[in-house]
Amino acid sequence: MLQSPNYNIFDTTLWLDTLSSVLKSGIKILGVFKKEELIGGVVFNVIKRLGIKIANTPPMNFYNSLHYIPRDTQHKDRLGRYINDILVAIAERLQNDFHYVVITNHHECKDIRGLKNRNWRQNIHYYYRVDLDSVDLSLISASKRRQVKKAQKKLIAFEDVKEVSHIYNIIKNTYLREGLKCPLTLDEMSGICERMGDNIMIRAVREQGSVGYKAVIVCFVDYRTRCVYNLFNGYMPAIPDSGINTLLIWKVIKFFKDKGFECLDLGMAGSQSKANFKSEFNTDVVPHYQLSKSKFRFKFLWHLTKGRIIQTQ
Repeated sequence: MLQSPNYNIFDTTLWLDTLSSVLKSGIKILGVFKKEELIGGVVFNVIKRLGIKIANTPPMNFYNSLHYIPRDTQHKDRLGRYINDILVAIAERLQNDFHYVVITNHHECKDIRGLKNRNWRQNIHYYYRVDLDSVDLSLISASKRRQVKKAQKKLIAFEDVKEVSHIYNIIKNTYLREGLKCPLTLDEMSGICERMGDNIMIRAVREQGSVGYKAVIVCFVDYRTRCVYNLFNGYMPAIPDSGINTLLIWKVIKFFKDKGFECLDLGMAGSQSKANFKSEFNTDVVPHYQLSKSKFRFKFLWHLTKGRIIQTQ
């Protein structure tokens, strides 16, 4: 998969083995072969409930990218047929083996006609990505610039954190304020960060003289593609807004820009307020296709359980 044009660190065995081990997930890789040569594939998480088999996007994976190994041709029509054949092979196998399938695709693999033409349902998820090469403080919104300058007047310290236990409650409580459950327990988050080593950066900020942290961000660093992914961002609420969380995010943007990285992915936005917040950092809105296919038996149980059959993510 290293040859795939949309390869990223979330497809590596390092990341997938970590998730499988720490989260006890049934992660599988489906490969497509031509004359014993690997030409494509997809990663998914296997879930079994009430006699139903589900192939879903792996937890903490953002997207289970469809992959194809580039073909040496200058003819676009041949390349299109080549990609289509790979997608059709993947679609047929997943449709035969599972009652419900979800694939959330990498944004650089845009040709999904092989699935659309087989009547797969399509949704779009939007991610907010900072182009680190062009970003500048003058380009973020006026309100965010004011918050940065306001927070800079405070006596605050930025620290790299090694122990997840020191910042977990901030993240957990941020989710709770939004009416959500933190997707990872303390042990799970600690296990992932420990296994990933230098690929994880935890940066937190505290006001001088105070005991606890005021804001924290957990980033996944892909040194090969020079991209950084925001996994978690938590903060202590303040009225009026202290601007500390905004300053922390800006400091992280500036840090990776100075290190020569290309992009910082701030992730999805589950609400309009989050979308507005992330947009103010001069982000590009990047669409990801989510495609799904379900059989009648799954649809029946989905209605019977009021959707609880898939509440395992």
